[in-house]
Amino acid sequence: MKSLKSTLAVALLVIVSITSYGGNTDKTVERARDMVSNAAPDDYQTLADAADLCVRKDANLTEAKQWFEKSIEIKANSKAFEVAGDYYSKNNLKEKAIDAYVQSMLLAKQEDFNADTKHLESKISKLKK
Repeated sequence: MKSLKSTLAVALLVIVSITSYGGNTDKTVERARDMVSNAAPDDYQTLADAADLCVRKDANLTEAKQWFEKSIEIKANSKAFEVAGDYYSKNNLKEKAIDAYVQSMLLAKQEDFNADTKHLESKISKLKK
């Protein structure tokens, strides 16, 4: 009897955890979609930010990819390339991720020669291991 209660308690905890996690994911996706729908057609920054939000939460990755690609299409920018790198890294596409991170670093340095790109260098280093 004690074992059955323990098993039921664990099962209930797992169900609650999964439901809670899914709810947060849904809110993330909803928030990202709202950002994109309220943005101007040429707002590359909001597209990159919405994609970043989804990639970080590992949610809605198909739309996130469309958003960072559209952001880059509007204007090549460091943020969108970094998000692309994160996306490719999550999908185990190491070479594409490294290429995107390098492009992100180049654009960041182009915009501000003193830009701190250590976090991008660290991401590249982890992928090369």
